[in-house]
Amino acid sequence: MNRKKGLGVQKKVFFVLVVLVLSLSVLNIIKAKGLLIPKQGPVDVKHKVVDLTKMTLEQKIAQMVVVVGTKENYWPWRNMQLGGIHLFARQTEHVFNNTIIDFQYQSPIPFFVTADLEGCVSPFGFIRQFTPASEIATVEEAFEKGIEEGQFLRRLGFNMNFAPVVDLKDDIWKCRSFPGNETEISALAQAYITGLQTESVLATAKHYPGKTLIVKDPHKYVVAAEIGKKDVYPYTYLEEKGEVKAIMVSHIITSGEIDSGGVPSVVSKKVLDGLRQDFDGLIVSDEIHMLGLKKFYNSVDEMYVAVFKAGNDVVLNFDKDPNEIYHMIQVVKAAVERGEIPEAQIDASVGRILEAKGFTVV
Repeated sequence: MNRKKGLGVQKKVFFVLVVLVLSLSVLNIIKAKGLLIPKQGPVDVKHKVVDLTKMTLEQKIAQMVVVVGTKENYWPWRNMQLGGIHLFARQTEHVFNNTIIDFQYQSPIPFFVTADLEGCVSPFGFIRQFTPASEIATVEEAFEKGIEEGQFLRRLGFNMNFAPVVDLKDDIWKCRSFPGNETEISALAQAYITGLQTESVLATAKHYPGKTLIVKDPHKYVVAAEIGKKDVYPYTYLEEKGEVKAIMVSHIITSGEIDSGGVPSVVSKKVLDGLRQDFDGLIVSDEIHMLGLKKFYNSVDEMYVAVFKAGNDVVLNFDKDPNEIYHMIQVVKAAVERGEIPEAQIDASVGRILEAKGFTVV
């Protein structure tokens, strides 16, 4: 009798342990998918007007972040109310379009939907081919390239393109830069920007302040370069023309005409403040997990604070773990709360983002 009772107790303990293990496994899966991340409250949007004072600090920081738009992260990206999604290759135009429609559905503040369509290595290569920038010879061709790519992107649902590249040389990929000297490249870039933005797709000149494609690949290495007046000329030219809506800043440590002070340009407040003097559009970071930036820091938390503190409006973080994106927002929020990053600076960035999305900010 006692032996039977003992066996019964063992079975109950075993059953409880199995249930506990399964419960913990399910909980870990739920956590890994970001489903335990708190959902942000509603944003008060009336008649395309946003009152920044009614947005939480988390909501404002989240608007500054662009992530990879994966189906698996659909709910955490929406729940955090992030500012944008970046899409890589999909099988068909239909899949691109449906993905974007799903993300934008009933979003009070729509996502930036971004692409790297430079007419070189492209996420659309298996759907449609475009002429590489290196083969564009005239202003007319550059304008037509902008129109053609703008129509294509807009039809799919994209509203922002990380192009044109205005580096004067491309010794790494050999197809991302326009041909010619600094004045010819600037004119081609301006024509492309006009064409693209005619189709309601924001253009992004990159990679400020230049020489990103001639040393080593910043995706893999910490890179340094000396910047001359010619390297900066395209940005000065485009700023004076007044049409370029965004400029992407690279991870290159620079000296010379633009001195980043021994740190990557994207985290140099000196570099970004200098750029901001003559530019009122969006300053966009290159992807922050590229090793050219990440290797420079002892911890990602230190890197997160530095990227926001420097003055980037839009921060590209392509880590697919939603918990890491949430963690970054919390790290930056804490830096703002302790006074390391002025909240007025965050407000100014979010104001520029919302205005670029077609809102009036009060």
